[in-house]
Amino acid sequence: MLPTKKKIFYFILFSILPFLLLIIRDTSIHFITFFIICLFYPVSRYWKSINFLHNGFEIIFLYLSISYLLNYLKIDNYFPANIIIIICFLYLFLFVFKKSDRKTLFFQLGNRKGTLGIALLFSIPSIFSLAFWFLNQDTNPYVKFIPDVSLFLLIPVGIGFAIINAFYEESLFRSILLSQFSEQIGIIPAIFLQAIWFSFLHYQSGFPSGIIGILLTFVFGLMMGYLVKQTKGLLIPIIIHFFADLSIFILVILKMKNLI
Repeated sequence: MLPTKKKIFYFILFSILPFLLLIIRDTSIHFITFFIICLFYPVSRYWKSINFLHNGFEIIFLYLSISYLLNYLKIDNYFPANIIIIICFLYLFLFVFKKSDRKTLFFQLGNRKGTLGIALLFSIPSIFSLAFWFLNQDTNPYVKFIPDVSLFLLIPVGIGFAIINAFYEESLFRSILLSQFSEQIGIIPAIFLQAIWFSFLHYQSGFPSGIIGILLTFVFGLMMGYLVKQTKGLLIPIIIHFFADLSIFILVILKMKNLI
């Protein structure tokens, strides 16, 4: 575990990076930030004084590289192929090349005993908060992501979306990022740091978005991180995230059909 000063530096640095990449809309800032990450990723491996930053630079570099490549190839327009490619590549890298184990990555079912009550405690306010936020929006920009099919066919589409997206986001934030951050700064600071990345990702176009979206998703990220810490697995967070995503899909459909 790192000394306190290095922990603080690590936390601040990896809180600034998502701000520059996900909050600011200037693409030149994104490019400069990515260039700095590309530069310090190999350098931090061999420069002893900043070697403690290497694992963070490594996983962020890989995540951004794959994302930018998929964007360049226009594959990011084809959900869920884009996120499946990203998460499979990252897990492949960690399991095969880094020799990480499932326990370290929380990539297991985990302890489910006695978690029903806390799961409900987290699920209900999350869903109601999403509904309250969405119903106070003047527009419904998310309708463009809904396929033009009958309401009957939209049901399995919504379930499929919720399953895939819940697995992807919990794997990325509460498994991969949480495990990599916690190796250096400990599990509690890492829970806060992954929640920052998770919330910033939703700022521009996520559901929910904007400043309120950041606050809601930050709290949700903290709750899911806490559950991963308590259960040592992803099952309960994925289930809660599934119901949250399904509620999002239902709200968008209802508003699209002018039913709310």
